[in-house]
Amino acid sequence: MLCVWADYLTLIVKLAQNIASQYGLGALDALHVASAISVSADELITTEKLSKPIHQVREVQVISIAE
Repeated sequence: MLCVWADYLTLIVKLAQNIASQYGLGALDALHVASAISVSADELITTEKLSKPIHQVREVQVISIAE
């Protein structure tokens, strides 16, 4: 497994603000998505249910492990 640090904080916060307003995400979900995008992640794994707004994001594939 490759470990990559998302360390461009200013970029991530600005991107998170845009993502949050575009998809109606909460701050933490938006930061997670922005961090994944900033490191060119193939996918973002979450425990959020499929009905949550994070699954509308198109910039990174979001996968849920929620039951």
